[in-house]
Amino acid sequence: MIKGVVFDLDHTLFDRYATLRVVLPELYKRLRNKIPDNLSEKDFIEAFIEGEKKYFYYGWIYTVERLAEKGIFLPSTSGEEVWYCIYTYCWPMAAVKFPFTEPCLKELKNMGLKLGLLTNGSHAPQQIKIDMLGIEKYFDEIIISGDVGAHKPDPKPFAIMSERLGIAPSELLYVGDNPLNDVEGSRNAGYIPVWVKTVGNWEFENIKRCQYEVETVAEIPNLVKDLLI
Repeated sequence: MIKGVVFDLDHTLFDRYATLRVVLPELYKRLRNKIPDNLSEKDFIEAFIEGEKKYFYYGWIYTVERLAEKGIFLPSTSGEEVWYCIYTYCWPMAAVKFPFTEPCLKELKNMGLKLGLLTNGSHAPQQIKIDMLGIEKYFDEIIISGDVGAHKPDPKPFAIMSERLGIAPSELLYVGDNPLNDVEGSRNAGYIPVWVKTVGNWEFENIKRCQYEVETVAEIPNLVKDLLI
């Protein structure tokens, strides 16, 4: 029986692409000397988001390297400096949630389920997102992986979440977009994984697909109802 639902944050409850459209002009301004002179702000933003969609699972450094190869950044640009600029100056500017994020969370709470939020990252940038999204009030527990010294797909943060919620992993859904960190990680920790197809790319052929897959978290309340029958 399902007694709780634990969510990932980015690409699950947090609309990363909509947020990037808000904050990337700041990145363009701050790293203008790292961007080709003939690349307009508009073209930079579209190319950056396209690359982020394609390379998201491989991290910032890999993404920036690929963007540099495509002429979006100058070859001397490092992933570290782009990451630093985004997390220091851009993410604190805005956070956009999907229009269905709060209705989903409210409905699940009204069903009597416990809710958790388990996200990878360091505390400051992830907490800033959570605060700006205004969703903390819906969760019984929130774990930012940097605070517990282990990151998904390591089973440790999943185990800590289960313990704090007081619910066995087998009675918890874990909802996230990343096949490795979210699906494989939660499955190995004993959860029931649900893949959200926000990014749309299943890049890991060696990872078994989910029994449960949804387009967005708007479908989660009905999935839970089906599982409770």
